[in-house]
Amino acid sequence: MVEKFRMLRGIGLSCLLAATVMGTMSARAEKMADRQSYKIYVDKEGVMRRSDNREEVSYYGTNYTAPFAYSYRALGYLGKDRKRAIDRDIYHISRLGLNAFRLHLWDAELADSAGNLLSNDHLDLLDYTIAEFEKRGIDIILTAQTNFGNGYPEKNIDTGAFTYDYDKCNIHDDPEAQEIQSRYLDQLARHVNPYTGRSYAKDNAIIAMEINNEPCHSGTKEEVTAYINKMVKSLKKAGFDKPILYNVTHNPGVTSAYYDADIEGTTFQWYPTSLVAGHERKGNLLPAFDEYTIPWKDTMKNYDKLARVVYEFDPADVLYSHLYPAVVRTFRKEGFQWITQFAYDPIDLAPYNTEYPTHFLNLVYTPAKALSMMIAAEAAKEIPRNADYGNYPENTKFGHTRIDYATDLSEFNSPEKFLYTNNTDTRPADLSSLRQIAGHGSSPVVEYSGSGAYFLDIVPGTDTWRLEVMPDAVTVDDPFGNTDLTDAKVVAVDRKNRMRISLPQLGDNFYLKGVNNGNDVNAMAIDGAIDVMPGTYLLASKKDGLDIDASAVVAGNIGVSEYVGPDNDKMPFTLLAPQRSDVNLDVNAIPEAWEFKFGQKHTNWDEAPVYELKMDPDEDGILVMRRYVGDKIGRIPDEIEPATLNVRFQNESGDVVSSPLPDGSELGFVTTDGFTYSLPITLDGNGNFSAPISSFRPRKGVVMPAPYPSMMTREYPSSDMKPYGLRDIEFVEIIIPREKGKEVTLLPERIWAE
Repeated sequence: MVEKFRMLRGIGLSCLLAATVMGTMSARAEKMADRQSYKIYVDKEGVMRRSDNREEVSYYGTNYTAPFAYSYRALGYLGKDRKRAIDRDIYHISRLGLNAFRLHLWDAELADSAGNLLSNDHLDLLDYTIAEFEKRGIDIILTAQTNFGNGYPEKNIDTGAFTYDYDKCNIHDDPEAQEIQSRYLDQLARHVNPYTGRSYAKDNAIIAMEINNEPCHSGTKEEVTAYINKMVKSLKKAGFDKPILYNVTHNPGVTSAYYDADIEGTTFQWYPTSLVAGHERKGNLLPAFDEYTIPWKDTMKNYDKLARVVYEFDPADVLYSHLYPAVVRTFRKEGFQWITQFAYDPIDLAPYNTEYPTHFLNLVYTPAKALSMMIAAEAAKEIPRNADYGNYPENTKFGHTRIDYATDLSEFNSPEKFLYTNNTDTRPADLSSLRQIAGHGSSPVVEYSGSGAYFLDIVPGTDTWRLEVMPDAVTVDDPFGNTDLTDAKVVAVDRKNRMRISLPQLGDNFYLKGVNNGNDVNAMAIDGAIDVMPGTYLLASKKDGLDIDASAVVAGNIGVSEYVGPDNDKMPFTLLAPQRSDVNLDVNAIPEAWEFKFGQKHTNWDEAPVYELKMDPDEDGILVMRRYVGDKIGRIPDEIEPATLNVRFQNESGDVVSSPLPDGSELGFVTTDGFTYSLPITLDGNGNFSAPISSFRPRKGVVMPAPYPSMMTREYPSSDMKPYGLRDIEFVEIIIPREKGKEVTLLPERIWAE
């Protein structure tokens, strides 16, 4: 178990620890028992509700994969106790106020070739993880099977499971494979979790089951519906009487087959910044977060009768802390009631970001992003289902939530909670009723010199506050580049930092007491200022206010003495490593990159890149090349003010392109407010185009990079004409229409300002 519920007080530590553990475990056992008193069901309008009081539910949380695949192996490579690792991560996930956990199960590690469920370490860890999430009051959706290997980002390991006997695109069509899957689903639903004493079918905290993860179907619509119904029948026969879900964003040719099946909910995903850039993405992405496109929502039979679930989403390859609430706002607009990010990094692997390098989320190592998740969870509870807050930039304030690109800030400010991801000048809505503060950086109530997250929670029924301080997080390398377990991208540092707290309940000269294991601090604040190391503390205006019942909890389920920090006695990081030749090659810079031959002619770090693009597309469309230039522009001295923007083209042979480009070709740029300005390109005899920066005019924006799934909207509206200058530019882009069946070969040999 996590090292928790340990408080240093004036009585024997062992007796007090026993009382703390037993008291808090008893309280949580009570919560678990209560949770089993109701189920989640889907009403006739497709709304998920509680069976005991018919109230709507709203879930927000994360995926977490420690029991399986790479995460399981990597924890072994590092010599970690996996159950202890799971305890530590679940504590942090709970500390963020999340209430939802989703996991797609690796059937490759749970079943044999006949679909029989195996009693092995993976199943034991899955059972343990489920039980620990339930103790924290977090509900669960399981996806029963993935039907792919267990290797990524390493090679697959053949476990003898049925997954390896079939291709993913026919495993759902093959009659023998269907029987195997039916057997597996039956045994999975009947499996009794020894840590809860309940089968998955009878555990009400497992609110739903998704049949499989991102299926690939090759059969007819009728065959697809029949397959789904067969799987549903297997689950129901095994006693699973809660909602059964199916993914509807894959295989667009058979979408109606999903809605004809005997399911109660549909699952969706969204990667609005695409995936696997190989580097950190920058720039104002908010205009691309306004819409989640569901093309069939007004025409599909049964669409409004089925629940809507987001099984995976993430603004991948970004470190920004203002995007998660924007995602929630847009998903709630479309009526989603379950929203789970992919994926939370285990604390022991997070320094290296090796599990899924395109994602990066951990409370210790990405504190601002993690607090953005906390704020998004509050927004998900508060935003009414189907609420529409308009388009950017008007939709940056919704309910008690505010987001801001310029300061990379998301903020939740209600009478009881004040949460923020970066420095803010906002004052709490009501200091007298405030019950929770969580932050990174400084605010009018907390000034902090450190770079980690911190939490202040009122102890219920008292005027005493619990303070939890996380280590400083120091980024030493781009976490989205090449990763391995010998190269830390972020280092956690335990060091003393100054904190000044301004709360009327505490006053200026309050008392401070360390309460986590090994923390023996006893001090008094002077003018509200204290020096704190990472750990947990009690704060009170009077000394006797520090005598808190050891079984007390804050924020619903956090024990007063709990604290989890990293095991960072050894954290290697690479100072110099050979670079792959393609490390700066961003194939996602082009919307349909995988349809093209795409190469980079040279990679000088201080020059604009030179690309080679060849395409022979099946449909008309546009080719968009975009380059982030905000970092270069930011280094231009104030006294230098370039007036023109220029581009020169050549063909792949190096010859100047002077012939007209396709009609509609444009040179454009995207400003810091996220909007696009452009002009038609007319080349001179030397293959050059030049235009005054002040002459560019608003145009529709192109969502870049290509979002996933492919049904997403690819354009967003233009803005009104606003004053701008060179220093407002973040991206330069070239837009060229393409015609079906015609190959286009060109080289933007140089883009420059002068």
